[in-house]
Amino acid sequence: MTIWWGLLGLGVLIVSALAFYLGRLLSQLQKQKLQQQQAKAEQQRKQAEHQQYLLDSIVLIGQATLEDQCELSEAGLRIWVLLENLQPELAQACRYPGLFAMYDCVKAMPTHEARKELDKKELRHLDHLRQQTEIQLADSIKQDIRQLLEILKPVH
Repeated sequence: MTIWWGLLGLGVLIVSALAFYLGRLLSQLQKQKLQQQQAKAEQQRKQAEHQQYLLDSIVLIGQATLEDQCELSEAGLRIWVLLENLQPELAQACRYPGLFAMYDCVKAMPTHEARKELDKKELRHLDHLRQQTEIQLADSIKQDIRQLLEILKPVH
């Protein structure tokens, strides 16, 4: 009879230990889920901040361009890259032909140190090409920017 009480006690002890272990596992799982939710929320917050930064940048550059405070080639290059990162479906040559043509003209032109390394004749040629393209596309670029800002205004 005492052997049965001993076995019963041992059984209760084993079940208690397993219940404790299961409780710890469930607690760890709950903590892990919470951490994942927090990480996901943080990632979404950062993504939203990045999207807002892109949007604000496009609007700022667009407005500066319309007020003739930013060169058309600079605006074309910067806005197009920002737009591709903000909403790739908006960055389509057919939607904004002026902006795209300007971007396409200047995207491969060297900048910063690479520009300084060019000989003067090549530099003058590239500047002339860029300036001529700005003159030819000025109205189209500004129209594209106005259209883009109108689309982005409700979001901004």
